[in-house]
Amino acid sequence: MGYSKDIYQKAQQILDESRTRAEREADLRRTRLYEQYPQLREIENRLAKTGISAARAAISGGDQAVRLIEQLKESNLGLQRQRAKLLSDAGLPPDYLEVHYACKQCQDTGLIGQRQCGCLSALLRKLAYQKLSDTSSAEECRFQNFHLDYYSEQPSGPYNVVPRRAMEKVFSFCTAYARTFSDRSESLLLCGGTGLGKTHLSLAIAFEVIQSGFGVVYTTSQRLLDKLQSQQFSRGYQDDTDYQALALSCDLLIIDDLGAEFSTSFTVAALYNIINTRIIERRPTIISTNFDEQVLRERYGDRILSRLLCAYRPLQFYGEDIRMLKRFRSK
Repeated sequence: MGYSKDIYQKAQQILDESRTRAEREADLRRTRLYEQYPQLREIENRLAKTGISAARAAISGGDQAVRLIEQLKESNLGLQRQRAKLLSDAGLPPDYLEVHYACKQCQDTGLIGQRQCGCLSALLRKLAYQKLSDTSSAEECRFQNFHLDYYSEQPSGPYNVVPRRAMEKVFSFCTAYARTFSDRSESLLLCGGTGLGKTHLSLAIAFEVIQSGFGVVYTTSQRLLDKLQSQQFSRGYQDDTDYQALALSCDLLIIDDLGAEFSTSFTVAALYNIINTRIIERRPTIISTNFDEQVLRERYGDRILSRLLCAYRPLQFYGEDIRMLKRFRSK
């Protein structure tokens, strides 16, 4: 599983449009050139006929067919030389009459045989990140603009933790995690108060992982669980995306702001199913939350909490609300 169905459909639509446009432009070039050089049309027609004759001879077989194929080959090469000279005399490149596909490897189909072409892989990554950007502040959240100077160098809290030192370790871990991500990477639980950079680093990881060709689904817990609930219970629900299947099968699932959703027995059960299934199938998940262990137990129960504590690597975020610090610094 790489990407959601709508991303594949959008990519195929873009490739289809590119291929159609290239073929239409080639037809237009030919038509205009044939009007100016009628002999070129005759050369093209004769080339087509020699190709058909060669194919028929190859099917018939025998010594006579071999000799005929050689004759047709010589005739074809002669016609190609005539065409090349005519184009050269007109100041046009040798490939002027050919279809100029955006990708010469797959001719804008996205496939080379049964293998996905590199152009399609690149397009899928681009569309996946565009979708991510449409639903979040992804453009602003990269590793290169995560600033550690917002974190104090003074010890704080009951354990005298130095926020700057602690967050340097968190940042270093996240960059390494994104750089070495695979479908067997561990799951992460990002914990800490509001405005400490959990969303920023989650989106920075998402960007890097998408660039490596993996399918990433980023969502808030509220949005995901609302979609699942609507999909399950709303009669007039028209979105044909299977959000549960997408959440279960994507290469990396990122659930931001766990606990902000309206909690019901259905949402708790749906969340448990996603967390438990992805653990069983060893699919990496990143979950961020503002809540501590006690609140998570009260909201979701021991079944979910035990899985988060035992199967996820916890990353504790420290410091003060960066959004507030930015506001004060801008004044």
